[in-house]
Formats: sequence, structure tokens, C-alpha cells
Amino acid sequence: MTKTLPMPAKLAIPAPARALIRPMLFAALGLHAALLFTPFPQEKQKPPENKEAPVKITQLPTTKSTIQNQATPRVRLANPNKPSLPKINRPNPNPVVIAQPQPLQARSTEAPPQKGQVANPVSGGATSFAEFPHYQPSTPDCFAKGLGENCRVATANLLTVAAFYQSQPKAKGFTVTLAEDNANTKVYTVRAKNGETLFLSLFTDAPTTVILLSPEKVTDLASLKKSVSPPEEYYQILADLLVEVDRSDNPANNATPENFAQPQMFYNVVSEAELQQGAIPELRPGIDAAPKLAQGQTPANFYQSMSAAGLSGFFEISQHGQYGGGTLYKLKKGSTTFFLNLVPTKDQNGTIVVTWLKDPTQS
Repeated sequence: MTKTLPMPAKLAIPAPARALIRPMLFAALGLHAALLFTPFPQEKQKPPENKEAPVKITQLPTTKSTIQNQATPRVRLANPNKPSLPKINRPNPNPVVIAQPQPLQARSTEAPPQKGQVANPVSGGATSFAEFPHYQPSTPDCFAKGLGENCRVATANLLTVAAFYQSQPKAKGFTVTLAEDNANTKVYTVRAKNGETLFLSLFTDAPTTVILLSPEKVTDLASLKKSVSPPEEYYQILADLLVEVDRSDNPANNATPENFAQPQMFYNVVSEAELQQGAIPELRPGIDAAPKLAQGQTPANFYQSMSAAGLSGFFEISQHGQYGGGTLYKLKKGSTTFFLNLVPTKDQNGTIVVTWLKDPTQS
């Protein structure tokens, strides 16, 4: 039997205190038990990592990718036949200049001429007068004026040639009306189906008859013999070098007075104030058509391009001094003489092409 030793008197707990010890002990045990059995909050789980490759942001390329080009390949269109560009209806400051007929509205289906070759302005569908008949036998390019098919010499008298043109054009749909008549000259107004009108002049030049088809009404054989018309080879070269050179609605190729450093040398300039107000003065007499603009080319470079295109092969060329701040060239073929003036633009960024029918230094 276990004996319990009595507590010393000094350590004896008073009765009231002993009555509180037991409840406090049970309360402590209960509190500890509550702490032991209370679950602790679990650590917040992290979201699953995205194991895909991260997005890489780079600068967009400035050129199209080759993959895109492969997916949508470009379709290269074949270049259509470049139609020959007949001369436009140029202003006629010189009364003895015989211009070529108007360009037609229907395009020719023939292949374009090679460099150095000249398109026939009255054949192959080149104008509305493509089917206009010519008296035969006759020789084109009368008096070597560069008028080609539009001026012919027939080995027959005036009455015989006139009888042909009073009947044959009508069979092809042309209307021929006599406008002037005398012993040595007959002038007709010729109207095509599309309304285009030209003048047909017949001149006695014994023992031959001269036949002229022209936009201008010419009644004097002497004026025709003195006329100047740059050959078609010249305009074909310009057409090859200046894109759509004969289109009046292409302002990029048309020079204006503001392009010239000395506009008074090429225009009948009235005053500087009128130029600033946008007035376009008339060209000086002797200039054939509107001056053209070759952007980004010096006069020397453009002349080299014309030479490479066949200018020196078609014409006798000699330098004829300076005019208007640019070089003046004299061009001659047969009995036809005219002048090419290559003038640097006022800003020195291009070349102005001026064609003179007479020597401007002598005017």
C-alpha cells in the first residue's frame, strides 16, 4: 500500500484555492485538446504552369514574307502592244506648217514598230482614215517633207485624179464635198464615219498632180513646198523616250513657263504678274507642239538617249550654238531642216525638249 506523505504546512494550499485548481486544470486540458485537433489552413496551391512556349513579340518586317508570296503568287500580266503614237493636233503658229492627221480613237491591233521604224499614220487602223483610198500609181512623201502617206505625187493630170476621189472614197463610207475649185487646184472637205474631218487638196504640178490630206486647209502649192514637218522618225524616238509623249492630258510630260529659267525666250510673255496669276502665254512662232519635260535627266544624258534610239542614224545632226540657256541642234533629212533645243529646267532637275521649225537665233 502506497503511503502519501503529508504536504508541509508552508506549502499547503488553502481550501478555497484548491477548489479553483481542478476547474482550471480541466479548462487548460480542454483548450490544449482543442488546439491539437483544430486543422491548420493549407498552403494556397499555385496554378499549374503553362508549359507552352512563351509568345515572342518582334518588330514587323518592312517587306513581304516569302511565305506570303508563295501562298498568293503574283500574276504578271503581259505587256499589251504599245501602239504607235501619231502626232497630235499641234498648235500652228507657222502658217506654212503642214500637220499630220488627227490620231484615231480606235487603237491599232498591229504590233508596235521597232525602234528606228515608223508607224504609218494612215494605215493599219492608225486613224479613222485607215481605209481612205490613195490614187495609184502615186509616190508618198511628196517633196521629202516627211509627210509620208499624207502627201503623194500621182503621175496623172488633175482631172483624172479628181475623178478618182469623187467616187472611190464614197464607196468606203467617206463624204467628199468640193470646197474650192480653180484651174490648178481643187480642195475637198472629207468627213469620216466617226465625224472626223480632214482636207484633201489636189494641185497641178505638171506633169504630175500633188495630193495632200491634212487637218489644215491648204490652197497654195508654193506654201506646201516651203512647209516644214519633222519626219515621223523624230516623233517616234520621242515617244519611246517620253512615256505617252503625245497625250495632252499627261501634265507630267508637259513643260510650263515656270519650268524655264528664261520663259520669254519661248513664250510671248506679257508680264511677270500674269505668270504668277497662272496665265499660260502663247508659244513663240516656230515652235512645233508644246515643249516636253524629261524629269531627272540632264540635256547631255537625254541627247545620248536620243542618239542611242537612232536619232543620228536618221538625221544629219550638227550643233547650232545655244538658245534659251540650252544647246541647239540642227537636224536635216532630205530637204527638211528643223531644230532640237534641249534646255535644262530652272531647278536643274530635268530637261525641256523644244522642237523648232525654224532657227530661233534668227528670229
